[in-house]
Amino acid sequence: MSAIIDSTKTGYSYSITIYLPASYDTNNASYPTIYALDADARFVPPDTRFTNLRNILERRGTDAILIGISGTERRQTDYNMPGAIAYHDFLTSELIPYVESRFRADASKRMVSGLSTSGNFPVLALFMEASNNLVFSYFITAEAAVWQQLDVVNRMEDEMFERVGGKTLSVTLIVARSAGDVFNGSIGWYVNGLYEKMAAHHYQGLRLTQPVFPYGHAEMGFPSFEDAIVRILG
Repeated sequence: MSAIIDSTKTGYSYSITIYLPASYDTNNASYPTIYALDADARFVPPDTRFTNLRNILERRGTDAILIGISGTERRQTDYNMPGAIAYHDFLTSELIPYVESRFRADASKRMVSGLSTSGNFPVLALFMEASNNLVFSYFITAEAAVWQQLDVVNRMEDEMFERVGGKTLSVTLIVARSAGDVFNGSIGWYVNGLYEKMAAHHYQGLRLTQPVFPYGHAEMGFPSFEDAIVRILG
């Protein structure tokens, strides 16, 4: 199904596409939800990111609800700071309540997934939520373009570390990158730097992984998404 959500938080109307697994109408179970950013982007033509992610879930028979969120033209605004604050408010106070009031969604298994610039948002969302109100349990990024706001990302991670202290941070963060993008100053180099910085902080309870894939920047988005789903849902 599709819908238009008019956000009072960002002042933008988002086209939302929702995929329900084949099993949804055969039981009364609650399902994990995957909030997919850049859903209308055609990173690897001809299909959109939403279509490719849906195809992966269908092929695997994964019991999860996929929510595709359009707005690729706003990616520099919504997925980076300071716009990510309003976008996070849109997700948490407008879109998630919309989805969970209409579908049997398991609130303990919310995921947010992004690639490249949209991969920045799951990282920023974790930094914003940690030690306060954890809305998502799984933060999935592929080749996050953290170089775009490296000083902001580093500062926010340091602030999260100070807030969390010795408290348990029971979430999963997956920061996947391309094996062919590891040179000094490349996207993968910055992703690895973020991973190493967070790993050195030894957050109690944080499940932090950095899978590496032998594909290009855009192409690795789909195998890394499938890998994340296998890691989380089996």
